[in-house]
Amino acid sequence: FGGSKIQTFMQQQIPDDSPLESTFITKSLNKAQERIEERAYQQRKNLFEYDDVLNKQRNIVYYERRQILESISVEKNIFAYGEQIITEILLELQTKPFQTSLILLENFFGKKESFKKFFEPTIDFNDLKLYLFQEFWILYTVKKIEFIIYGEGILETLERNLILINTDKIWREHLQRMNLLKEAVGWRGYGQRNPLYEYKQEAFTIFETREELLRHLVMYDLLRSAIL
Repeated sequence: FGGSKIQTFMQQQIPDDSPLESTFITKSLNKAQERIEERAYQQRKNLFEYDDVLNKQRNIVYYERRQILESISVEKNIFAYGEQIITEILLELQTKPFQTSLILLENFFGKKESFKKFFEPTIDFNDLKLYLFQEFWILYTVKKIEFIIYGEGILETLERNLILINTDKIWREHLQRMNLLKEAVGWRGYGQRNPLYEYKQEAFTIFETREELLRHLVMYDLLRSAIL
């Protein structure tokens, strides 16, 4: 524990059958033991903090999932998803090519109707957003009527199941990404960087993308659903 000096001292001064009564040796062994225990404590503490990040995320997901299960209707969630996606696409107009946003809108609405005529330099952003919201509300209402023909509650069940199924799917994939992240940041300690800090930062970013992915998966499946 104490290095070559202690080993040499022990070999020269202490017979093989003598008890280790030297104060110097005892203190050295105690200090070495303290260092080992401190290192083990720090490892346990780091492991707890890594697990704590994931546990907090798990609690959020379970809470959201329980809200969906216990709610009478998830229609307000569907409206929120659709309006948020439209808003995100319009905001991307500021950073992405014009044609890209048009394609995203057409993919979201699932139809070939071109929205190009509405993207004029003089048009107000809020007016355009309101128009697209109305298009989405109409599309959703038509979908609702299609399902009502076959019976009450079918669409509501589909909406709830789509949210739950995609929530579970995204969470499983999220756990895999978090395991990979934990392994990756461990190597960053060799570069004088704080692995735990970077793990927390990137874990937050990854978790935030989960909500966006959920919106897109649910709306894509819902707006293209049909009863055969």
